[in-house]
This record gives sequence, structure tokens and C-alpha cells, in this order.
Amino acid sequence: MINEKDIAEFFKLFSNDGRLKIISSLATDNLTVNEIVEKTQLSQSLVSQQLKLLKNARILTNEKIGKTVTYSIYDRHILHLLKDVAELLDEQEGGNHEP
Repeated sequence: MINEKDIAEFFKLFSNDGRLKIISSLATDNLTVNEIVEKTQLSQSLVSQQLKLLKNARILTNEKIGKTVTYSIYDRHILHLLKDVAELLDEQEGGNHEP
């Protein structure tokens, strides 16, 4: 059964802006490491490190075809969750505190 600690650990994965940039870059396309580096402007070593972490946490998945490895979002619920959080923050910033 999922408990508060599991949820807290899950949300910690989104506390790094580099990880969020990587996830956002994969919102519409499956990308290689080099393509993610280009889209996010993060260093290749940082991208590789964060991809490993996100893959181990089952936020991302990868597929190897020949020598090419592409990364994608493991479950589209992740994108919905991030969109909902962004909308909530937008509403709070705009002073709209209605439920």
C-alpha cells in the first residue's frame, strides 16, 4: 500500500528543474540523449545522470533500436499531474483561490 513517505519520495523527483526540463522535452516526442541535450540546453553528463534516475523511478522508459536509444514518458499520467500542478500554481499566482 502506498503511504505518505512513498508519495513524498515520488514528488522529490520533480523538485529539480533539470528533471522537469527533461520530462517537458519528452512531452510530445521520444528523444535521444543528444536531442534532449539540444532541447534542454543541459550538459550531456547531467542529462544522462537525470535520465538514469528518472528511468529507475519509472518516470521515463527507453527503447534501443540498433545503436540508437530513445527515451519517452513511462506513463502519460505524469504529464497530466504536472499540467495540473502548473494550473494550480497559475491560479494561486493570479489570486484565484476558489476550489
